[in-house]
Amino acid sequence: MHTDLKKTLATIKRCLPIEGEPTREQLHRMYDLTLRLMSQELAVIYDQEMFGGAVGQGQQKFCERQSGGRNTGDTVTLTIREPLPPMKKLTEAVEEHWKAMLHAAIAEAARQSPLPYFEKAFVEIKIVTIKGCNNAKVWDTSNRAIQVILNNLKGIFFKDDNMDHMAFSVVGRWGEKGATIIRILDFDKLQQIRVNSC
Repeated sequence: MHTDLKKTLATIKRCLPIEGEPTREQLHRMYDLTLRLMSQELAVIYDQEMFGGAVGQGQQKFCERQSGGRNTGDTVTLTIREPLPPMKKLTEAVEEHWKAMLHAAIAEAARQSPLPYFEKAFVEIKIVTIKGCNNAKVWDTSNRAIQVILNNLKGIFFKDDNMDHMAFSVVGRWGEKGATIIRILDFDKLQQIRVNSC
């Protein structure tokens, strides 16, 4: 797998012209190769942790390093230290990585207090994306891989991700570091708070 990483990196490097700016086609090719590189890196990390003995006693797995959970008893906050990817970047390896991070964050929250279970839950998703010089274009919230989050919360915090058992919101903003913050709370209590504050 290390050879694959080097091969992909070399192929990405070959896309760059020796002089001048890369063409649109070269940039598209580099983008596709970058997606492949990310999947390969995640596969290498997973293989090392599962079969290579890379995680020693007292060391965190990569998914644990990238996530955290807080449980107040009536609200659970899961923090993933990566922005939720768009659907077009959701390769199998990336999806498995997100599942692992979500479950690591849930496990941390469960160690603090029993996890709440809601008849109807509200899931608030905040996606913080790093703003660079070339990504000022605003992304569509509907293009993000939201279903990966919802599918991994159902059965734990609520019965199903239908309108009878949950509602959700997605908010995006630019920031210095990428992150996804997921807050799960009781829908009816949230509605009551809104009514009382009016």
